[in-house]
Amino acid sequence: MIRLLWAGLIAGCALLLFGLAQAVQDPVVAAYRVAVPGLTRPVRIVQLSDIHYSPIDMPPVRIARIVRQANGLNPDLVLLTGDFSGGKLIDWPRGRLEDGTDPLGALRAPMGVFAVPGNHDQPYWIRWAMLRARITLLAGQGHDVGPFTLVGIDDLVLGDAPEAGLARAVARAIPAKPVIAFAHEPDFWRVLPARADVLIAGHTHGGQFNLFGLAPLNDFYGRYRRGLFRRGHQQMIVSSGIGTSYVPMRIGVPPEIAVITLVPAHSVGRKSGTER
Repeated sequence: MIRLLWAGLIAGCALLLFGLAQAVQDPVVAAYRVAVPGLTRPVRIVQLSDIHYSPIDMPPVRIARIVRQANGLNPDLVLLTGDFSGGKLIDWPRGRLEDGTDPLGALRAPMGVFAVPGNHDQPYWIRWAMLRARITLLAGQGHDVGPFTLVGIDDLVLGDAPEAGLARAVARAIPAKPVIAFAHEPDFWRVLPARADVLIAGHTHGGQFNLFGLAPLNDFYGRYRRGLFRRGHQQMIVSSGIGTSYVPMRIGVPPEIAVITLVPAHSVGRKSGTER
């Protein structure tokens, strides 16, 4: 019995170390090419999702390294899709939110750097932190970025009437331009207005654990765990993100940076694809 207990303890420690090692590896790049009707020129978007600042697996030095990697991808636009705060079962040692968001101020893109809040982000403090980092937070607002209207959706859990805000922002979009929406949760796919062409989201962590083909997700998140999805003329990209929630581990689901190249629909017909 004692040998079995020791064997279980050793196996558990090995799994913990393996999961932590996968969690802190440099993000892979997930590349998507999406055709958008009405777009006049290609736009390269870099998406960072679910940073979950933590001294354990996502300290400021690692965030700064990821920012340099993102800048090296030469984005036209950077989108940050929520969950900047820790979200661990035990956030220890405690860190300040700005320690995790200040490094994001070094992100550079000619069309701007925009963010939406996540379900782990306290509404007042995330607004304060984004202002401090000089990042534009959109929560139920639209913003004309040139080739299209960008609509940022407030968080489903902590936000202020996010579905109504989404509907208003899309309704106010410039009629002649495409609408690209971004949110923390992919749940907004269910209520995405027909006027919107693309939804960019995170939240699922890709399951964070993929053991023997199984991931701890509900039916909806299991279906939209990660990747590119299409419904009629609308498309959605879900990133598995770069950080961790609850425990600082990833198994079989590496951290990732999504690079989404939007192209005019007439340049490739109606097809779009995914590359890894």
